[in-house]
Amino acid sequence: MTDTALLVVDVQNLFVAITGDEGLAAVTAINDHVAKAVANEWPVYYLRDYQPDADTDGDDTLLHPALDVRGTVVEKGPGHRGALSGFLRLPAEMKGRELGAGGLSALAGHLARDGVRALVVTGIATGICVSATAVDAVRLGYEVTVPLSACAPAHAYPGHDDAVVEALREAGVTVVA
Repeated sequence: MTDTALLVVDVQNLFVAITGDEGLAAVTAINDHVAKAVANEWPVYYLRDYQPDADTDGDDTLLHPALDVRGTVVEKGPGHRGALSGFLRLPAEMKGRELGAGGLSALAGHLARDGVRALVVTGIATGICVSATAVDAVRLGYEVTVPLSACAPAHAYPGHDDAVVEALREAGVTVVA
């Protein structure tokens, strides 16, 4: 085992549907990264937003059936409450609580247990949950690489994709095509 892990962020039915062909292409590239990670004996963690939208049904939150799942699924979120990073998990019931009240997701414990110091972060959506996870990982002291070919943008903000890549680089993330 090495000190590197692969993170697969939010490759769920809802998000693959939203990103369309770009999402499906990302799933194929992510599967290549999963195969390489497994061959190199890296741990693989699949981050799953357990409630990405207040109107989400159960099937929307499932990992996409084309995704090669050979690792640990870690719940994060709910994204609609601002827990976009894979390192955060807010309580499902937020009445009377501040954002962040739920603390860290189980991801931090898994990474510490496995002696991980470097992360390859893939997934959906590049400018939202992927970038939030990658930037938080840098803040927590991890060496982080984001391969853009294994990510799909949600295009949440028109013309924002280049700015996301620049912000990742400014935060200390290594971004590769």
